[in-house]
Amino acid sequence: MDGASLSREVAELLNEGTTSGWMDAKTTYDALYAAAIATVQRTNCITTTQSITTTADTRDYVLNADFLKMYLMDDSNRHFITYTDGDSNVYYIYPVTYDSIILGNQTTSVDIPSGFCVRDATAYSRLTGTTTSAGTASGGACTLTDSTATFTTNVVSAGDFVNNVTDGSHGVVISVTNQTALVTALFGGTDNDWSSTDTYYIHRQKRMYLTVDPPPSTASETITVYYVQKPAPVYSSYYSYNLPYSLKDALVYYAAWKYKYRDREPNFGDKWFQFWDLAVRQYGREMNQARTTSGYKVNLSKRASGKGSYR
Repeated sequence: MDGASLSREVAELLNEGTTSGWMDAKTTYDALYAAAIATVQRTNCITTTQSITTTADTRDYVLNADFLKMYLMDDSNRHFITYTDGDSNVYYIYPVTYDSIILGNQTTSVDIPSGFCVRDATAYSRLTGTTTSAGTASGGACTLTDSTATFTTNVVSAGDFVNNVTDGSHGVVISVTNQTALVTALFGGTDNDWSSTDTYYIHRQKRMYLTVDPPPSTASETITVYYVQKPAPVYSSYYSYNLPYSLKDALVYYAAWKYKYRDREPNFGDKWFQFWDLAVRQYGREMNQARTTSGYKVNLSKRASGKGSYR
C-alpha cells in the first residue's frame, strides 16, 4: 500500500486523470492519512506498548506522539496499565476520571498508584533552525539535515508539520532518521526540497499525558501502557502504510469520500463511506474469529489497595 499506488487508485475511483486540476498530491495524501487513522481507530489493527520509567513523586508522564487510544481490556471491559516494581512484581492499575484525581487531591506519594487517566498535555512550542546541507526530493520525500539539531523521537515525531520558510513549501515529517536528520515531504513551494541554509519550522503534535494517582514514591520502576498506535503518515510515492492488505480498498474509498465533499456531492460520496464502514466491520469480525475471542479482552484480577494484595 505505497503512496503512489493508493493515490492512483483514488484518482481512478474519482474518474480523474493524472493531470487533473481538481486533485492534488497533498490533498490526496491528507485524505489517505485520515483514512488510515480512522481505520486503525476502528479496527485496532496496529498496537504497541510504551514503557515509562517512573520518577519519584511525579504523577504526569508524556505519552508517545503515536498514541491513539488505550488497547487491552479485562473481562469487565476496563482498560488497564501495568506497574512493575523493583522486585519485578506486576500490578494492574485501572482508570479513574481526572475529575476524581483533582477532587481527591492525593499529593502524598505511595508505593503503587491505584488509578490512572489519559488527558491532554500542554502543546509543544514550534522548533526553528537552518539546514546545513541539501536534501533533494526523490519520490516526493526529501531529507532535512541540521547538524546542530537534536531530533530525538521524544522531540520530533512522524506526523509533525514542517515548513521550508525559504522556498515557501509546507509538509509533513515522514520519519526521524537520527538526531540531525528528518525525512520530510514538501508541497506548494518553489522547489519542495531542502537547500543548504534554508530556514525551517517544525510544528510538533500535541501529546497526551498519562496521569497516575497517587504519584509513585519510587523512581526507576516501570509503567507499561498498551495502546493502539497511530500509523506513520505516507506522503510520498515510495512509503507505504503498515496495514493489512485487505484494508487497501477501504482506505481508497474513504479518501474518495473525503474528496466528494469538495465538489458538493456528499450523497454520492456517502456510498463510499458506507463501503469503508462495511470493510472495517468485516475485518473486525474476522480478527475476532482468528483470535477466538468476542472482543479485545484479557482475563485479569484487579489489584486491591495495598502493595502485593490481590482479589
